[in-house]
Amino acid sequence: MTFTFLLTLCIIPHCLSESWTVSVYTGKRRFAGTDSNVYIRLTNAQGKDTKEYQLTHYNWIPEKNGFPLRNLFEMGAKDRFRIWTDDLKSISKILIRHDNYLPFQADWLLDQVIIEPDHGGSKYTFKCHCWLRREHPYITLSTLPDENSSDKNKINNSPGNYRRTFVIILLILIGIGIGILCFHNEYRRRQRNSSLSLPNTIEPMQRETTSLDSCHPQTPDIESPSSRSQYWMNTIRHWKTLPSRLSSERRTRAAQSSAATLTPTVQVMSSTDPVDEPPSYNDLYPNQNAPMTNTPNSTS
Repeated sequence: MTFTFLLTLCIIPHCLSESWTVSVYTGKRRFAGTDSNVYIRLTNAQGKDTKEYQLTHYNWIPEKNGFPLRNLFEMGAKDRFRIWTDDLKSISKILIRHDNYLPFQADWLLDQVIIEPDHGGSKYTFKCHCWLRREHPYITLSTLPDENSSDKNKINNSPGNYRRTFVIILLILIGIGIGILCFHNEYRRRQRNSSLSLPNTIEPMQRETTSLDSCHPQTPDIESPSSRSQYWMNTIRHWKTLPSRLSSERRTRAAQSSAATLTPTVQVMSSTDPVDEPPSYNDLYPNQNAPMTNTPNSTS
């Protein structure tokens, strides 16, 4: 993601810029050259100005068979430079000047300036044939019509326009790719969160409930931050009370086992043992069946 951002920030603006080749011709008279620093500014037909570009060895284009390093703007010399601007599409005028860096060698006889785009299009010629003195070191030049490019639609059909169209399409595709990547990452993050928060949908196997089941309560359906925090508080509370609940369960099981061992067993009585039966009628009333005897009359 960071690499894509750096690519968009550094390379794409450079691809969208428009490059120009600026050819500066110095006059052939004596002392026509200058040792001052030269600057140029371009203006298109809509009145949009570019920033001021310095023509130095950093953007100088050496000749194929020439010496790779020499003084610039010498008498009768042709110096070529490359500059990058915004999308101007056309150039109507330029402002060129020098900064009087060395006053005794600042005067400059400028012959002409020719500007042409690097990716096809019209060539713009600016005639000067004048001195840029210390008192007036700048001049504004208007373009002359190019006889070799009479077709007005040549600029619109130049390869530079096709390149800008390609770069725009590439930017759109990169944006779509970044959006898809962000959506995929967000989807995976939500899936991981849902797998951690929602209960398992697979039906668990039927097994005996143990004491560990009480330590892992079923995860509720968390819908709000408050319920989520309450769920985690309950989980922490369950883990804190786990030792006490385990010890109480052990004591309960021990008590149940001891009670089972102390339960009295039923004794099987043998046939010789006396049977505990209710008392009979004769035992309750022993004199009820005794024979009645006549008692002698006391008077007789």
